[in-house]
Amino acid sequence: MTNDNGPILVIGATGQQGRATTYRLLESGRRVKAFVRDPQAPAALALRDAGADVVVGDLDDSASVRAAMDGSYGVFLMLTMMTGPHITAEGIANEERRGRAVADIAAESGIEHLVYSSLRGAGENSGVEYYAAKENIEAHIEKLGLPATILRPVFFMDNFGAYNRPVVDGNGELIVNLAVREDIPMSLISVHDIGAFAAIAFARPDDYRGRIVPLAGDRLTPPQIAETFGRAADLPARSLRIPVEQVAAFDAQVGKMFAYFNERPDEAIDTAALRAHHPGLMDLATWLRATDWKP
Repeated sequence: MTNDNGPILVIGATGQQGRATTYRLLESGRRVKAFVRDPQAPAALALRDAGADVVVGDLDDSASVRAAMDGSYGVFLMLTMMTGPHITAEGIANEERRGRAVADIAAESGIEHLVYSSLRGAGENSGVEYYAAKENIEAHIEKLGLPATILRPVFFMDNFGAYNRPVVDGNGELIVNLAVREDIPMSLISVHDIGAFAAIAFARPDDYRGRIVPLAGDRLTPPQIAETFGRAADLPARSLRIPVEQVAAFDAQVGKMFAYFNERPDEAIDTAALRAHHPGLMDLATWLRATDWKP
């Protein structure tokens, strides 16, 4: 059954979080406008085929953003600071500028609920520039008095299926490479569950508007992460600590992020409370089964 209080505009629709949010909203019966730059891109076509109304626009074209918001009940906002494979100063500045502009237009348009996917670590004065950009967007949303929910997800489990994929070495041992001290537990979340909580926030506005919601589904040390992968792959496994300096040589911002995390590990998130609203919240072992992960 369609929820008829108006469609949700998903900004960042072809990214991981945007796709997950769009599919969950559609599954729940919500109408979705997927904001895309290229309507013929494979991800955009997949969203259209799933039932989303594909809306063409550009975040640097305020008229197109305003037109896309027209008639919308809510907005899901996910922005990236990436320029190609790296986080750059230009990318960080662009993200903050675009986030502020979307918030301004949402306020002008009378949007009833904005769900912004930020990140865990925002608001901690970390000294990490791309954290600060998201902090500033959060602060701007609050300053405008927008009816909003801020999601703060942690490290994505999905990273282990992409650029941080564990590898099998010459001895047949599965190696999980992380720039994290072995005694520090890492909080983890699947992108699928970020989308689920975005949909839940729109479905339960009285419970979620005005809230900052940290999101995690599991919390494991690097050796425990390796053990979980080893069980899934039926292989011996171990974690290998990568020097932060090595990460920083590839991407200075990611290096700063890991350096900060090693100095100030995050606190545990109440996953039991999250599961009360979303019983399907995945831990790492469940995510590995659900994605049929293979080394």
